Amino acid sequence: MATVIPTGAAAATPPTAGRPATRTVVFVAGVGMTLTNIVAPVARSLADRGIRRVAVAGRGSVGPELLASFDDVREVTPFRRGRPSEIVRAAGDLRRIVREERAALLHLHSPFGIAVGRLVARSSRTRHLAVVSGTLFGVPGLSGRLFTVAEAASAWCTPTYVTLNPEDERSYRRLAPWSRVHRAPCGAAGVDPTQLRLDDAGDAAPRDRPPRVLVLGRLTPDKNLDLAVAAWRRARSHRPGLELRIVGSSPPGERAWTPPAEPGVSVGTWTSRPGTELARADVLLSTSGREGLPMTQVEALSLGTPVVAVQNRGSRALAEQVEAGFTLVPARAEAVADALLDQLRAKRVVVPAQVLRNWERQSVVDFHVRLILRELGVG
Repeated sequence: MATVIPTGAAAATPPTAGRPATRTVVFVAGVGMTLTNIVAPVARSLADRGIRRVAVAGRGSVGPELLASFDDVREVTPFRRGRPSEIVRAAGDLRRIVREERAALLHLHSPFGIAVGRLVARSSRTRHLAVVSGTLFGVPGLSGRLFTVAEAASAWCTPTYVTLNPEDERSYRRLAPWSRVHRAPCGAAGVDPTQLRLDDAGDAAPRDRPPRVLVLGRLTPDKNLDLAVAAWRRARSHRPGLELRIVGSSPPGERAWTPPAEPGVSVGTWTSRPGTELARADVLLSTSGREGLPMTQVEALSLGTPVVAVQNRGSRALAEQVEAGFTLVPARAEAVADALLDQLRAKRVVVPAQVLRNWERQSVVDFHVRLILRELGVG
């Protein structure tokens, strides 16, 4: 049976404003963007609970905005997709931080953040919790095989997991049968519906504009974006004038995918406030083969924009929660194109009210705060 901490209730421990910090939680991720987008809202909710919050990420990836959400921000040797020697140095850097901070809990994010943090936690005997935003279980190729072998050998070392979908939850229950495996109500830090609506409050889209398919996210080859373009071309042959809007950027250090320059295609750089793009789209398209729980899809559905997504662990979990407006497809251009045309005709999204409440930011933040306090033995 799934272990899901109840959502939507107030945090279990009352605020302790003015009390000196008695515990230190070190939040670890490969890049600062993960901490900004996923962890910062949780860290802010811990501010008045007597907990010192320290953010740690690879050097050069941390922005000044993190200082508004954490008591301190530290950098280590960059290790995301790094060489083994860099990972070893990053582990040494993190071990020194844990010792200096006398950390009571390591809160680990991203595959390499979990791997490095798990190593340090075991060697320093520091309690740790891993938030699994996505895995490579079942992903074809060398990276998927290496990930599966590594997790099979080391997953038992982590005492507490947070997963985002039933398949990852089952995987970790099997690999780490003595660990506590929870499932969060939503990915990242949930959806802020008020902010999404504010993002959408700009200039109204022209009433007579052509229909639009939106691709939103990282522009890297692993997102299978050539499939998105091929499917759009097939759909456009049946629906002349259909636009493809591509919004995103390639993170530093990663191989970039270049959008095609052809009629019907428009390109925008990544935005941290996607409400306008999502609301102006007629369908959101995702061709990624690997997602924990895809937040752009959650945001689109929250605004009433239909979604077509290639099957993966995260999209399958999301499809189970939506009554209408979400189509799962195999990774074939003709299947994706047919699904796009169907959603363009249907123009209907139905998400149960309880699901929308579970996706909301406060619900998700409350879940993570309660779990952190439980791990610390506070309250």
